[in-house]
Amino acid sequence: MINGTELGAQEPLLHSKLTVPRTVSTLIPRPRLSERLMDAMSGNVTLICAPAGFGKTTLVSEWLLQHGKQAAWVSLDSGDNQGSRFWRYISAAIAEVFPAYWEEVKPVLPLLHTEGYEQGLIVCLNTLGRLNEELILVLDDFHVIQNEILSASFSYFVDHLPRGIHVCLISRTEPGFSVARMEARQLASRLHTEDMRFTEKEGAQFFQSTELLLNEELSSALVRKTEGWITGLKLASIAMRRQENKEPFIRHFAGDSREVKQYLFEEVFSVQNDRMKQFLLTNSILKRWNVSLCMAVSGFEDSRELVESIERSHLFVVALDDKGEWFRFHHLFSEFLQRRLEQEKDIHKELLYKAAGDWCSEQRLAEEAVEYYLQGQYYEQAVLLLREMTSRVVDWEWSNLQKWLSVIPSDILLQHPVLFFSYANSLIAEESGDITEGEELLHQADAWYAEFSGALSEVLRHEYLAMLHYVRGTLMVFGRNDLKLAKQEYEQVVRYAPNGIKMLFGQPEKPLQPITVKTYKIGRGHASKAIAAPYTMQMAEVYQAVNPIFLGKLFLNHAEVLYYWNDLSAAADYVSKAMTWIGQNPNRPEHDLVASWILQAKLKAAEGHMLEALELLEGGQRRMKWMDIPRGMEILHLEGIRLQLQYGDPAAALAWGEQCQLSSRDRVSVFELFDYQLFARVLVLQGRWDEAEELLDRLLYLAESEMRPIDAAEILCITAVMLQSREEHRKALIQLEEALQVSEANDFTRIFLDEGAPVIELLHELIRAKQQGRYRGKDSASLSFIRSILASVDGMAESVNSPLEALLTSREMDVFQGLLDHLSGREIAEKLNVTYETVKTHRKRIYSKLNAANLSEAIAQAERLSDPKKTNRP
Repeated sequence: MINGTELGAQEPLLHSKLTVPRTVSTLIPRPRLSERLMDAMSGNVTLICAPAGFGKTTLVSEWLLQHGKQAAWVSLDSGDNQGSRFWRYISAAIAEVFPAYWEEVKPVLPLLHTEGYEQGLIVCLNTLGRLNEELILVLDDFHVIQNEILSASFSYFVDHLPRGIHVCLISRTEPGFSVARMEARQLASRLHTEDMRFTEKEGAQFFQSTELLLNEELSSALVRKTEGWITGLKLASIAMRRQENKEPFIRHFAGDSREVKQYLFEEVFSVQNDRMKQFLLTNSILKRWNVSLCMAVSGFEDSRELVESIERSHLFVVALDDKGEWFRFHHLFSEFLQRRLEQEKDIHKELLYKAAGDWCSEQRLAEEAVEYYLQGQYYEQAVLLLREMTSRVVDWEWSNLQKWLSVIPSDILLQHPVLFFSYANSLIAEESGDITEGEELLHQADAWYAEFSGALSEVLRHEYLAMLHYVRGTLMVFGRNDLKLAKQEYEQVVRYAPNGIKMLFGQPEKPLQPITVKTYKIGRGHASKAIAAPYTMQMAEVYQAVNPIFLGKLFLNHAEVLYYWNDLSAAADYVSKAMTWIGQNPNRPEHDLVASWILQAKLKAAEGHMLEALELLEGGQRRMKWMDIPRGMEILHLEGIRLQLQYGDPAAALAWGEQCQLSSRDRVSVFELFDYQLFARVLVLQGRWDEAEELLDRLLYLAESEMRPIDAAEILCITAVMLQSREEHRKALIQLEEALQVSEANDFTRIFLDEGAPVIELLHELIRAKQQGRYRGKDSASLSFIRSILASVDGMAESVNSPLEALLTSREMDVFQGLLDHLSGREIAEKLNVTYETVKTHRKRIYSKLNAANLSEAIAQAERLSDPKKTNRP
């Protein structure tokens, strides 16, 4: 079982929300409804939709208990209608039954309340599919979920549930997605209000259980007048206890109108003594309560006795745990009490919220404390609680920072720039929120500074500007994917705050990945040596001041990029630097450890030390097992298989392919590209080309749409090798050309070297084709880039030479390639970083050597040199 502390020490989830409610009253058997619930299990979803007070929660909780069903339960509230909390509670509930589920899906949960929910849900659904056990997920009070994105994401979730997983929704209203569509496909069943009404027989059983002496006629009359509304019957039974003659009461009873509900609650409330009334009213502000919290809010020393009296009287309370320590009021009763509280002039509601916030703060229930303070508009207390967490990485995700900070008015936040910029940063960082809203906050910050900066000291102005530039830098990285502009912003951070800034930083919200640099969207050319290297050096200076722990991930990212630039010695140096800092990071070090072990294994394998590489990965697997991180073990195991396949030993890959349970038709999340690329390689190896082609097409679309050029280039290379195996040479060269185009902008040469002999052979063939004027265009890969790849292959650089290359110098070949690509002279000069006059000189020499008057004649002559048998261009 997972407890709140394990799920997040600073922000524990409320375990009581994950517990099947315990009934506090005598139950009436309802076999007709139990049968309906059992029949509904053949589909994906059961919707129980009826107004408050019709026994929906009791029906489901008792059915689960009676039939011994394995269930994950979440009692939702209004706070779950924003941010990632909705999906976090769902995942924590599932983890109560299957503990491994939490670690698998936790990193993608923040995505599920954003437009990018599909990628995260695929991970969740695939993980559920591997459980191979039956599970019922019950979401109580689903009507509180009104957020359009949450509704859309949940609709996707139930549409694609794996076999054995069933969802039961308990709601007062129709959900925000179409259940009718699922009903038409026989994937959904529902119980309506009409189904939930008590029959006259059930009503008679109910009154017998309350020990009210009603004959069958009076009992049936009351059931008819309440129209089977269960809470109406319960309210009436409480009210009738004071009636000597019950028949006139029943005769004048008028059903379940709002007025009657109000009247009946008045009756229930009015019979309580003054102390109980005061106790109920003061504690009605609480979402959940126990004796200690009630005592803190009400100030009543006899709170334990009062709580026990409430429980004995069945005063519309719901037990939230098996021990009977935590409770909540029935929603209708809570609404009634809070309306009465508004009318009480002697009770200051805001002070009740403060008392609740103070108690929660003392109990280290930070989330609840902040929420109560914000409800009472005690912004300063909320701010102080949040400010205590600055200058470090808290154990909350970015989305939870957003939720809390968004409630505090901007004018107050601006008086606390640390929190204001923490809020703006949380909206932008790691693509975790609404970048447009983050930009709007930056505009507000500019306007505020223009108006009020004159009243600030120079120190405060500099602190403010440093944080402003830091968040703008974050915007450039995650909103614009522009490291060049980001570097300029971070330069200003160091200028204004050489000793660092104080901000509140959230946890990474991405799943465990084999290569950290792949988790970032990379704009064209922004991982090139000219941009990425100076950006890294600038960020290192910023992080030294802001939070040195961040240097671990920064140096690891740079080491990975150096690897793809094929600067292996520098990559080894930086991964060593990274490990120094990674070892000091207490917050989810597995994200960097796994990637660093994989990079070190790649470097060992590149040096020819395959045994050492595999031993390193095995050591990492043992560490991940000790840390109880199954996904970390799996990634390291797959990398070992991939390395063996890359260096000529397919046995492990073929064995894995037989038992991996992956399919070419699976839905694939961007976070599972690593697994499915390996699976695609296995399909090619097995000659299952149609399946491989189907899968590779979808993987490529995913990689390109998510701006992952490394993955895109690798997928294109796998496709090229597959096409070459099918003797579709022309198509293979087209795919390889695309891979080169993707890679050249970022100087990624190592991708092609890692693919080995099949791709090297294709590169030679592509060079010959380019020299004949094919595969050209403004964006085509240059001959010089291909030559730089081949030059790294021992004994292969010399074999590149052709009659044309023997005739032209290396620089003339580059210019000739530009001419073939239909670039203008000035475009060639810019691409080669030479002057326009130099290009003109080289062009004149090329035409002279080829005895050509223009480009067409030069191309024709180049083709004849490449293949003397040809006299005309093909």
